[in-house]
Amino acid sequence: MKDNPLRSLLAAAELTVLKFDNHRLRAINYRNRVIHDYYMMTYVRSGSAKLRVEDRVYDIPPGTVIFIPPLLEHDQYKDTDEETEFLWWHFTYRIQNAIDVLPFLRIPFIYPLRDHRRFEDAFDELMLCQNPEDGHLPKVILQKAKSLELLYVLLDSAVGQAGADNPELPPAGFLSLLLKIATRPEANLSLAELAKELHMNPTYVSNQFKKTFGKSPILLHREMKIAKAKSMLETGERTVADIGADLGFQDVQSFTRLFKKYAGISPSQYKRLFENRPV
Repeated sequence: MKDNPLRSLLAAAELTVLKFDNHRLRAINYRNRVIHDYYMMTYVRSGSAKLRVEDRVYDIPPGTVIFIPPLLEHDQYKDTDEETEFLWWHFTYRIQNAIDVLPFLRIPFIYPLRDHRRFEDAFDELMLCQNPEDGHLPKVILQKAKSLELLYVLLDSAVGQAGADNPELPPAGFLSLLLKIATRPEANLSLAELAKELHMNPTYVSNQFKKTFGKSPILLHREMKIAKAKSMLETGERTVADIGADLGFQDVQSFTRLFKKYAGISPSQYKRLFENRPV
């Protein structure tokens, strides 16, 4: 079966749930709200509400999902005093906390949830896992499992519901290039090598990649190296020299120079920030 780069990108991403809760409200009035750095998904179990995006106002009946990406200005409010139950969570879905993969799915701002029973049951179980005082360690695993199940149910209903006027996916060749950059931070990639794989001019590849994904391929690959280096340094199990070598640097000086450019401190200083922390 032919490889699907988008499927591989989704598989490589990590779900991070920042906050979640269940609220029953008779009044809500968020105006011109903008969320930074994470996504918000809200599900209405009962009652109703309103959502404004740009110049359009949407009714939010029971069984509806609101999907708010970062930097989208919106209003969320109620115009009746009936009680409405909101199940909501804030999360990211990124590769090495650097590449956000959700924009490729073209998720609509609002859509009906098909398998609402499964979602509600999974969310209720997730709520039972949030007590930090509970010493039952397997609940940590259950919380991760339920979080992924929620994401699956939400995306399963969302994918394919976007209108025909939405932009097309990036070309498969550029998605494959993004996948290579995302999953091979240790490689020494050159623009000439990447362009050769696509049988295109290097300058054209760099410009189109930046236009599509916001950054040039080489810049993004450097950021992936630093993100991977941070995660390895945080464990404290490897020396700085070993980590630099694993990530393709010729010497520790080159590793230190690039790391300090992005992180503001040296790898050794960054590593010490995570030493002797309680488990």
